[in-house]
This record gives sequence, structure tokens and C-alpha cells, in this order.
Amino acid sequence: MLGKKFARLRKQKNNETAAGVSSNQSDNAPKVGRIAKMLSASGRVSLASLRKLAQEHEAEAFVIYVQRPVLVGSAIKSGIISSAGMGNDALNSTQIFEPSKSQGSSISASESLKHAIYPLVKGEYPATPRGAFYIGRINGNDMIMPDYAISKRHAIIDIEDGTYYIRDTGSTNGTKINGSRLGKKRTQLRDKDVIGFARYEFTFLYPKSLYNMLRDASS
Repeated sequence: MLGKKFARLRKQKNNETAAGVSSNQSDNAPKVGRIAKMLSASGRVSLASLRKLAQEHEAEAFVIYVQRPVLVGSAIKSGIISSAGMGNDALNSTQIFEPSKSQGSSISASESLKHAIYPLVKGEYPATPRGAFYIGRINGNDMIMPDYAISKRHAIIDIEDGTYYIRDTGSTNGTKINGSRLGKKRTQLRDKDVIGFARYEFTFLYPKSLYNMLRDASS
């Protein structure tokens, strides 16, 4: 009888120890969806913080933490921004961007744009409806790009059952997918698509691709 009782107590203690180890491990692991806590007022997240997460955790934990795709700054198109013919209130209006027609009109991303990573998640107090990610120049958007080539509300990414669709909202300088300008219909986004907002280009990356990019950059 005593032998069986001691065996049960030993088994219970082992289970509690194992549970304690598991709990400690989960405390150290990234929490699901907590990337929203890292967002700046413009919707950006620190490249250094993401790189550190990628270095310290395996891909599975990183993907759980990030959850949703991100837009990563990749290039700026060369060209001219003009307010000609836009009236007296041009300083408050979106200005026309005229891309360079010469070959190699895309220039490498500036150091600032390389650090521009926008997760497709909302901040703590979003002003936009659930299931949609708003991109534009002014406050009230989920992704804020304070550039006069960007319209006040430039584009929207709809999220439906884990699938992402982008649509232009009648912006002055348009939205492009892999070099083709969007019409009135929305387009499904796929991993590594290049999205252009006026003169800015971003790469659409799912969390696993972002993880690989960050690991490759640090190796």
C-alpha cells in the first residue's frame, strides 16, 4: 500500500515539475499576436526588434508571434513631384508624382525605407473597421505614410478568411502590384508580391518569409 502511495506521489511531483518547465518555456516564448504592442504611431515596427526575435527563436515561434503578413520597404521610384494646376490649397493636397522614364527608374531603398516594416495588424485603438487595413497619408489610417505623393486614404487591404486583397481608393498616384496599376477591382496578394504606392515600393511577406529574410540578413 505504502509503495503504491509513494509511487503516486512521485508521479505527481514529476508531472508538476514538467508542467513548471513547460510554463517557464512558454513565458520566454513570443506571445501570440503581441506584435501589435510594438507598433509605432504610424503602424511601423522596429527592424532591430524583429531581427532580435528571429535570432532568438525558431521559425514556428516567430510565425506565431507575428501572425499576419507585413509590408517591407524595398525601393523608391525616381521622378518629380509636382503641384502644378492643383490650386491654392496644393500644400494640403496630394501632389502628382511623375516617374522617371529613363531606364533603371527604381533606386535602391534608402536606409530609412529599409527599416520600414508595417505589419498588417491594427494598433490598440484603431479608427478603421475590422477586417480592413487602411493605408494613407494622414492620421486615422492603420499604415501612415506622411508623404504628399500618398493620398490621404490611398489603398485598403481586405482580410477575409486568411486571404489578403488590395484595392486602390481612387488615389492620385495609384497603386501597383508587380508593376501593373490596379483598376477598380481588388487583387489578391501573394507572398513576395511587390506593391507600389506612388513612388514607394514594398514587398508583401508572410511571417515565414519575413523570418527567412531577417535570418539571412544577419548571417
